[in-house]
Amino acid sequence: MTVDVTGDRDHRDLSGPARPSLKVNSGPLRRGRLFGVRAGQLVATQVAAVAVILGAANGPIGVFAGGLLALAVLLLTWLRVRGRWAFEWLGIGLRFGGRRHTVPLGGDPAALLRFVSPGARVEQTDLAGDPAAIIVDGHGLTAILELGDPAGLLAEDTPDLPSPATLLPSAEAEVPPVLIQLLLTGAPAPSLRAGAGTPATSYRQLTEGRLLGHSRALLSVRVLRSEGWSEEESRRALSGLARKLVRRLSSVPARPLGEAAALRVIAELAHDDGAAGSAQETWPGVRVGGLAQTTFRLWRRPDLRVETSRRLVTRMLTLPAAATTVSLTAGPQAAHGSTPMDVTVRLAAPEAGTLSVASEALRKLLSAEQAGARRLDGEHVQGLFETLPFGGRPSVIPGLVPDGVQPAEHLEGLHLQIGPSGLMLGRNRHGSPVVARLFRPEQTRALVVGGVRCAQLVALRAMALGARVVVQTARPQAWEPFVRGAAMPGESIAVVPPGRPIEIAPGSALHPLLIVVDIGPVGADNRPGDGWQATLVVRDEFSAVDVDVASRADLLILQPLRPEEATLVGGALGLGEVAQWMTRIRPDMVGVVNRRAVRWAVLAHTPIEKQLIGPPGR
Repeated sequence: MTVDVTGDRDHRDLSGPARPSLKVNSGPLRRGRLFGVRAGQLVATQVAAVAVILGAANGPIGVFAGGLLALAVLLLTWLRVRGRWAFEWLGIGLRFGGRRHTVPLGGDPAALLRFVSPGARVEQTDLAGDPAAIIVDGHGLTAILELGDPAGLLAEDTPDLPSPATLLPSAEAEVPPVLIQLLLTGAPAPSLRAGAGTPATSYRQLTEGRLLGHSRALLSVRVLRSEGWSEEESRRALSGLARKLVRRLSSVPARPLGEAAALRVIAELAHDDGAAGSAQETWPGVRVGGLAQTTFRLWRRPDLRVETSRRLVTRMLTLPAAATTVSLTAGPQAAHGSTPMDVTVRLAAPEAGTLSVASEALRKLLSAEQAGARRLDGEHVQGLFETLPFGGRPSVIPGLVPDGVQPAEHLEGLHLQIGPSGLMLGRNRHGSPVVARLFRPEQTRALVVGGVRCAQLVALRAMALGARVVVQTARPQAWEPFVRGAAMPGESIAVVPPGRPIEIAPGSALHPLLIVVDIGPVGADNRPGDGWQATLVVRDEFSAVDVDVASRADLLILQPLRPEEATLVGGALGLGEVAQWMTRIRPDMVGVVNRRAVRWAVLAHTPIEKQLIGPPGR
């Protein structure tokens, strides 16, 4: 490693005195190697030769002992198994055997934090002018920025996200070493939980598998501990970097997460729903939140001259897993040469069998694009860490890039984008999906005006996303055929009469909860609710008693209205003349209203929906 020590310079971005800065002038070279062979392997070979020579000097027994020792050394040095040398597997095995493999969680996010990063803690601080959280561990300080608006109800197309390598400060900047991590996660639709049931088959016909049921994008900024930089100065550097990144990402909303939100996001990305009592590590993977999970590191890059290769990350998010998480970590920035970038993928599935299917699908996808990934057997806790928003783990030896880490310029051109995700309600006049995030990190209160059939359509499509459905109704006979035809194996729709308390486990990102209230006029429900849960109030007709519910609803789904209904809705929501358009839409159309934003959608009933639910009109 070449270290360039510069003299005192004026710190333009940070307050405090100037100091010498340490800059790594090495690119992502494999140090300590000759023609791709490690220096240690050459030394071990020499040791084996010496053992044979010394054994030959001590008679037959010495020859045997020396040869046996030489054979063991050579096997350990040159035997390659599944892409790794035998001595690498030995080191992984020793580290695996030296740590705890089961940690009780009990729904405590801090326990999960200790499992993946012992000694780490979350602190509340001021970051970029706002209260925010930072993760503090032995390697440095990390801030988490949420990209986009996960609580937004009407999903829109988002621009391509920048490569994390382009967001690193320049090598000449007077800041400590920095890592930038871009984290993308997605769950396919239909979900694995929906299986091959009626809701999944119908939803697949509707979307052709092109929409995600759930997605999220996060950016982590990690300032590494470095000689000459105090804790306070590192915190100021982190705050300055976060402020600059928010400005640079002007086309994509970005906000720092607070302490509670950061812990919640970490738990959600690890799929810890609080129901499982512990996290467990095994050699081929980890199990958290009832899901088996396995991690891979990209070691052979795709050919980015091909369009399908450039969309590789987006395509990985649609793999047949319960959820897929892709982490791209760049840095530290090199003064000369290439900046390293690590790409790690984590797959999660309910059972080992389905996880194996998803893993094989990943291998086939990468192989078709001339790329490859290595499963991190014995290191899956580290893989879990690298696919959570901790900012990545630095190399043990600064300037020595681990196997599989790519030069950032080799990955330029990757499309880093998450398209609209959520529940597809229909198509607009251009044929594009109209998508609503019915399930989000906070509770959603929705109102359907049109009747039972429209509510059943929403419920059927929600089941395809893995949602549990509870129907509270005063007319069970109207729901009975739908419940019988839509129920999935092992999970039925619960139908309860009015007035009976609903006791059911809260929802999660991969297993949300939909409560349908079909009991006539109801008052607005202002009670706080859990995230990943939606309450859908059903009204056949809209009257003055429904104005309060409509004005407080997060989302309205309106079938063609009568003139008097349109007047009431327009006055309650401040829609003006737009409300009168609700009287002129087709019978198979709905108006989707979030605050004063209105989207028009053709419901696009599938053959299964037409058979199970009937015609779309009121």
